[in-house]
Amino acid sequence: MELFRAYDIRGQYPKDINDDIIYKIGRILVKTFNAKKIAVGQDVSLATPKIYQTLIKGIIDQGCDVIDLGIAGTDVVYFSTGHYGYDVGIEITASHSAGYLSGIKIIGPNASPFGMGFGMEKLKDDFLNYQETACDKKGGLVKKDVWDDFINNAISFVGGAGNIKSLKVVIDASNAVGALEIDHLQKHLPQIEFVKINWTLDGHYPGHQPNPFLRENRLQLEAKVKQEKADFGIAFDGDADRIYFVDERGDLIFGNYINGFIAEKMCQQHPGGIVIHDIRAMRFIKDRVLASAGMPKLELVGHAFFKNRMKKENALFGGEGTGHIYYNFGDYMVENSIIAFLQVLQIVSESGKSLRELAKEPRLKFPVIGEYNFALPGFTASDDLTPAALTAMEKILAVIREKYSDAEISDFDTLSVKYPDWNFNIRPSANDPLIRFSAEANDVRLLLQKQKEIYDLLIGAGCTFVNDTGVVQYQD
Repeated sequence: MELFRAYDIRGQYPKDINDDIIYKIGRILVKTFNAKKIAVGQDVSLATPKIYQTLIKGIIDQGCDVIDLGIAGTDVVYFSTGHYGYDVGIEITASHSAGYLSGIKIIGPNASPFGMGFGMEKLKDDFLNYQETACDKKGGLVKKDVWDDFINNAISFVGGAGNIKSLKVVIDASNAVGALEIDHLQKHLPQIEFVKINWTLDGHYPGHQPNPFLRENRLQLEAKVKQEKADFGIAFDGDADRIYFVDERGDLIFGNYINGFIAEKMCQQHPGGIVIHDIRAMRFIKDRVLASAGMPKLELVGHAFFKNRMKKENALFGGEGTGHIYYNFGDYMVENSIIAFLQVLQIVSESGKSLRELAKEPRLKFPVIGEYNFALPGFTASDDLTPAALTAMEKILAVIREKYSDAEISDFDTLSVKYPDWNFNIRPSANDPLIRFSAEANDVRLLLQKQKEIYDLLIGAGCTFVNDTGVVQYQD
């Protein structure tokens, strides 16, 4: 299995990613960044404590101090790295793949993005050519409580907790670190009734796998929201850097709508501000940003691309359709699920409408299918992304180009196809032999027709359906 991936280091422990590998990576990161202080956070996966011990040994042996943030989400680590000026931030996690994979996410000085095209290639090369060097002295270990700063900073984005009215919200923490973030937030929001499910931190993830992208992992949330007659519900993934919202009927409000609401609010407060969005569902967010005197700009899917572009443009905000939501902290740009949650609480509070009512017109006028995943011909979802897989993908893309040759076609984010009243994108997974299909339109009936058309085309070309986001079209 390829360990050095587009956005992180990830594999099965100890089969693929073992103590020797982790120790070397710890030492290499210190040398790569000439680091004096590295912040480290952990998810609750079963292998994480073992990885933590070996990783910090490597860092300390290379003469660098470890700032131990304890169990914390990726958004907490990224915030802390930027806020306190640490040289590197590391979250030990495999994100939504936690439970069967383990891994390490890395962020550089000033919370700068790290990944393929942003330093990962050099890290891999340094690992393959590793030579241990002696250090004059070892680093130390310092435990740091960052929760007050993290939560207070998040609340500042909504102008204070007083701008949020009494609401009832169901939270599914996926038995992961999102539970801690809400527990620390809760004392600031006595007016919110929190209904908590899958709250016990447990690396076995007994409630469900920590991947709310899949509807099967949101079924408990959907049912609880309806049972409690809650205003809405949210779910976190395994390291809490993605957040998903469902309305009072349990319908997923796909991320493009949430991003549109937040972008509209922020552009009204800061006219002329730039908002970065992705290709998967862009009609609604562009409409809201332009109507609010903002400037929408398109970027490639992926946190490193978004953060780099936001820094370059000094953007107000950035949002991907699948739950990554990015904020401008001045000197650095990172995702933060708690800020997004607070902003939706504020938007619902100020509107006097439910989340479903707010999303009704956008869901009817700018419907989306979410994202569909297909395994390439001759491959399964668990295979590596090999050159043969990329060749298979190119054959699929050629079929699609021929089928839709009368459209406006671009190579943006692999293959984007646009008609006046609908559009779609097909791009590869960054790590696996999968292609991802997303589409949107100006009409639900047209969208569903085109969804089936492309679905059948991919199946006919030898692809195998794997999963999808579970977007349900609006019904009264």
